[in-house]
Amino acid sequence: VDLLSLSAACDALDQHNLKQNDQPMDILQIINCLTTIYDRLEQEHNNLVNVPLCVDMCLNWLLNVYDTGRTGRIRVLSFKTGVVSLCKAHLEDKYRYLFKQVASSTGFCDQRRLGLLLHDSIQIPRQLGEVASFGGSNIEPSVRSCFQFANNKPEIEAALFLDWMRLEPQSMVWLPVLHRVAAAETAKHQAKCNICKECPIIGFRYRSLKHFNYDICQSCFFSGRVAKGHKMHYPMVEYCTPTTSGEDVRDFAKVLKNKFRTKRYFAKHPRMGYLPVQTVLEGDNMETNLQAEYDRLKQQHDHKGLSPLPSPPEMMPVSPQSPRDAELIAEAKLLRQHKGRLEARMQILEDHNKQLESQLHRLRQLLEQ
Repeated sequence: VDLLSLSAACDALDQHNLKQNDQPMDILQIINCLTTIYDRLEQEHNNLVNVPLCVDMCLNWLLNVYDTGRTGRIRVLSFKTGVVSLCKAHLEDKYRYLFKQVASSTGFCDQRRLGLLLHDSIQIPRQLGEVASFGGSNIEPSVRSCFQFANNKPEIEAALFLDWMRLEPQSMVWLPVLHRVAAAETAKHQAKCNICKECPIIGFRYRSLKHFNYDICQSCFFSGRVAKGHKMHYPMVEYCTPTTSGEDVRDFAKVLKNKFRTKRYFAKHPRMGYLPVQTVLEGDNMETNLQAEYDRLKQQHDHKGLSPLPSPPEMMPVSPQSPRDAELIAEAKLLRQHKGRLEARMQILEDHNKQLESQLHRLRQLLEQ
């Protein structure tokens, strides 16, 4: 599919009259459309394309991604999303095309339509078992993030959607990363790795923004190797193509600034290569804090050699007659607070479960339409 241009994909889709994105496609329709696509690719790349094999492999991949229950049907929107995401086209051209598929005739898109697009897109990393790295399979937080970026408008236009996508939201960052990986496969950088001394660097090049003329190849970077004097927390910039003179000047200026910045500055100003999306499980941080508090109380309890306390409802109010009684009462209050937080956590999980059930019900309704 990486040989397929976006225009050729659109021609094949139009040829098979695949315009109703909510309509299902059966196996025969998928095979016919894929055959049209690969017949055209065979004419352009005769030595690289085996039509029956390519059709069979692409069909199997589409079913693995969008038809895990093997019903023999996927939606037209799912087919378009899968093919266009992996075709040969500029990233923003893909974004524009995909947005157009879910936009209304006026060119605007509401939350429900955007949710359909993001749901189909996240299925690709989900099939690879990597969905947790991109914020999970629930797309509601991503939809909320996009519309918050658009000042909570009821509908968004293509320009706002593109601006949001340029920030590389966590649920969609896999697509620009895929493009960078593809671009880096044949990239050759006129630089030497300061660790393994590889020259020129092939693939990704990582340049330090803390030291002058400090470069790392992708093998050393991903294996966590560092040279003397360079720390893992130092800022780096990734290049998937050879640098330009403008980029060299820009990085030189950044290194110069970072020379005067301390370790504390970098700890307070961490940089992410994507726009993080807050998941629905807002209670995760609470759970971590509660667990830490529980462990701390337990250690104090064991260290002091105190006997196990009865549950809070069984506690009778007593007046502190000794330091030990005061400690018991104080600890009982902490345990009551802990119980209240756990109950709040349980309520959050119950609400999350209701949201998942609502989302599942909505998807079933869309599939039945």
